[in-house]
Amino acid sequence: MIVRAVRLFLAVAVAMCAAAGVLVTSVGARPQGQQKVALVTVVADANGPIKDLTAKDFIVTEDNAKREVVAAQLADDPLSVALLIDTTQPPMGITPPVQDLRTAVTTFVRTVQAGSPGAKISLSEIAGAALTPVNFTTKFEDLEKAIGHLVPNEPREAVLLEGLVDASKRLGEQPPPRRAIVSVDFNSKEGSAERTLKTAVDAVHNAGATLWPVSVRGSAQTTPMREEALNKITLANGGMRFQPVDAPGLEPNLKIVANSLNSQYTITFTRPDGGKPKVTKIETSRGAKVLLTPWMR
Repeated sequence: MIVRAVRLFLAVAVAMCAAAGVLVTSVGARPQGQQKVALVTVVADANGPIKDLTAKDFIVTEDNAKREVVAAQLADDPLSVALLIDTTQPPMGITPPVQDLRTAVTTFVRTVQAGSPGAKISLSEIAGAALTPVNFTTKFEDLEKAIGHLVPNEPREAVLLEGLVDASKRLGEQPPPRRAIVSVDFNSKEGSAERTLKTAVDAVHNAGATLWPVSVRGSAQTTPMREEALNKITLANGGMRFQPVDAPGLEPNLKIVANSLNSQYTITFTRPDGGKPKVTKIETSRGAKVLLTPWMR
């Protein structure tokens, strides 16, 4: 009698669910598809971060197949940024851009901390060696003091690639997944050994960091090896490269980088069971550019 009553109750419950349009699956059945979570950066402008996007604003496609976006929210994981500053002496006849450099880096730090108060920032000088006067900290006064000592007057080559390797190692000790390297370099010659190119590419990738190079170039060209490294890492790891013509262009470009790092989102979408897609692309319906970081779970 009890068994018959239970069976009758289950039959009625299933019928009611069906009438209400509720999908009923057997116990232990595997749900269709799997949920993936990706960290993305929405590219902002110098005016401020983009913080009002929701799931309906994102479009995810994999191998040209559209995916369902389940959720989207501003990333609240700790942000860690390694700043690399080229302090080599400019060519003869050109005044070192001391004030422009200090102002731009100070603006960057203030902007990052305004949008992400818990952000940890380190500052390294890149000349004959990669030196880090301030390791990762939230203290603006420590960073401000180091910025006040920035002077591009080192009569040497800049080992930017060695700096990328060092920054990647230090970032690997910081909480994932929001790790970024922001570099500022001028028309200095790259002093790193040629073998450092692959080491730098691998180090940044293994750290799961995005790279944001701001390179003051004008009409001059720097060492091809450096150009290859910056372009390759930026494209592969979800950062963006900026090339202002002169030093006054540093500040607005670094503000864009800071606002973009403050516009990072975690996107949850559904992927069908099966093989791994070759290309995952995320866009916004509002037209803002979206950069996919190396982190996806």
